Amino acid sequence: MTEHFHFWTKSVELNAIVQPVQFVEIGEDLAKEKGIGNGQMVKVRSNRAEIKALAVVTKRMKALDCGGKKVHHVGIPIHWGFVGVTKPGYLANELTPFVADANTQTPEYKAFLVNIEKA
Repeated sequence: MTEHFHFWTKSVELNAIVQPVQFVEIGEDLAKEKGIGNGQMVKVRSNRAEIKALAVVTKRMKALDCGGKKVHHVGIPIHWGFVGVTKPGYLANELTPFVADANTQTPEYKAFLVNIEKA
């Protein structure tokens, strides 16, 4: 889920029926490289923390070409947490670094490094 509506996804019953547990959306190439199947539990780890979530393997999360190097990206709902109509999960912000833009004081929530592996 690369798009989000803040607390909407976790707090709306119809969404909870469709996706009742926290997930991480990954591309088919990354899933193949890591040996991860759709619906398997995975660990997503940054330098700061680690969370567990359900893998949702999708065609729409394609690797990026960054200066000739293949770079994968993953999508993690930022709003999961422990309260809502879905099953409890982790806050994606547990993974985010303690870094902010010096001019705007905006935290770096959009892009940071993680590793993903089977749980």
